Amino acid sequence: MRYRAKVWRHVPAGAHPLNAGYILRAAGRWNRPGIYGCLYTSLTPDGARAEYHKYLRRAGVVGATNPRELVSIEVDIDPIVDLTDSGSSPVPPTSPFLTGDDPKELERCRSLADSLRARGCAGILAPSSAAPGDKNLAIYIDGIAGNVTLEAGADRLPL
Repeated sequence: MRYRAKVWRHVPAGAHPLNAGYILRAAGRWNRPGIYGCLYTSLTPDGARAEYHKYLRRAGVVGATNPRELVSIEVDIDPIVDLTDSGSSPVPPTSPFLTGDDPKELERCRSLADSLRARGCAGILAPSSAAPGDKNLAIYIDGIAGNVTLEAGADRLPL
């Protein structure tokens, strides 16, 4: 399935929206750190805010942090797998592991990502674990050229 829309992510204040310097080292739900990365985005500004606040809680950060901003990105990606659509998802969209934070649940997500990437998937649309009812788009930028088009959006909001 092709996906075209505006998505959101949080970045250090003033950073370029498509800065991907950290994504190979980050340990995320839909990537294997040091092996392959992905650009984590949310479909709404509120979803991106919730993901940032969840990140801070998990990191044990209390108080002020370095300033960050919400930025928009215009995406055109083909193919993606929509794990929120019961008609096309390879797993039930209500599967608890999709939003769970237990190490075994995270490993199931990474194993699913391994499988989907092996089949040529350029992105995964998944339920947000930080904002129930919201969705995230994990974008793999190491795939076939032309399957992923990313443009910095016009939006930049303080976080």
